[in-house]
Amino acid sequence: MKKKILIIQHHSKFGGASKSISEFILKLQKKFDFDIICPFGSTYEFFKNKRLNVHGLTGIPSYDITEIGNYLGLRKILLLREIIFLFFFLLKIFQIKKKYNLIHLNDTNLIIIAPILKFFFKSKIICHVRTRVKKNKIPSFVNFISKNYIDKYICIDKSTFSTSPNKKKSIIIYNVFQSAKLNKKKSNKKKFFCVGFLGSLDFHKGLDFYFDCISDININKNNFLFLIGGSLSIKNQLLIKLLDIFKVKKNFNKIFLNFYNKKYKNVKFLNNITNLDKFYQKIDLICFPSRMNALGRPVIEAASYGIPSIVCLDQYFNDTIIDKKTGYVLKFGEKKSFIKKLYNLSINKKKLIELGINAKKNYNIKHNIKKNTKKLNTIYKSLL
Repeated sequence: MKKKILIIQHHSKFGGASKSISEFILKLQKKFDFDIICPFGSTYEFFKNKRLNVHGLTGIPSYDITEIGNYLGLRKILLLREIIFLFFFLLKIFQIKKKYNLIHLNDTNLIIIAPILKFFFKSKIICHVRTRVKKNKIPSFVNFISKNYIDKYICIDKSTFSTSPNKKKSIIIYNVFQSAKLNKKKSNKKKFFCVGFLGSLDFHKGLDFYFDCISDININKNNFLFLIGGSLSIKNQLLIKLLDIFKVKKNFNKIFLNFYNKKYKNVKFLNNITNLDKFYQKIDLICFPSRMNALGRPVIEAASYGIPSIVCLDQYFNDTIIDKKTGYVLKFGEKKSFIKKLYNLSINKKKLIELGINAKKNYNIKHNIKKNTKKLNTIYKSLL
């Protein structure tokens, strides 16, 4: 009989974290029985369509301990939401009549629910570290839970490992991506140098900086084509205004609309991308100008197609991207350097191809799906 593993995913939108854990689940479902608890939304629909046993609910309580999160000033109002989500979460836990051999939290912000899960299911708990943790500002109660209730941490790279809540319990298992046409990257000549961005359209992804760079590039005639895939993380206008008033979330929508209304002919907004293979076949370079100080999943996906990247990082480690070898690493806000790198790669096709070849090689070494799946399988078995 297969061992039962419960996955907890607190984002309703099917983004990087959901995609990453889904790759492992789909590869390991012949060895383990997976159940998923997640909020209703595109994540819930994805797992449901894959015929996995998924429990949907309104929300899951979390406590943000990442470098980009804080509960200063009026942002404390967010904690009221978590209290409300706690009610729905407990209700869902009461409804589940199963016993699980292992529980896998898909984000460090879920550490706070570990005692509840341990009490109800008496299982060992794994926690994924997907974003750098703000170690010097972790509350004592989170440190206590981390020390006593989390049995293993899985870090997605060296950067997240360096900020893990408990390095002694941590191991690096890189994210994976299985593309449909892994070895069939098109090489036909193009009229434009096509630059891609993929992800939710929000302030943390650094798109205000990216839009500023594009606007400067478009002052001069050029051969650039910018493809931007993704949607606004918050669309409800009333909610946006409330969050803006209480300074809970940066109102990126104004920045987006100001840029969108310029109607640049060489900028195309593609909304949510459903066919990743088609998207990556079109582009020559991926940009991830994030202020999150973390590498996004698109960097890994692009590398699998032999596409290099330009990213913004303050804390840099040679693993998922290698500066000047598989792409370029810049400090966030370095507009002149960012634009210069784009210009240089648009005219230096030899360098672009060299970076792409190296990116593909690095992907095969670090993000090999068989190797990393086997590693996670070993961790699961060691705790069962």
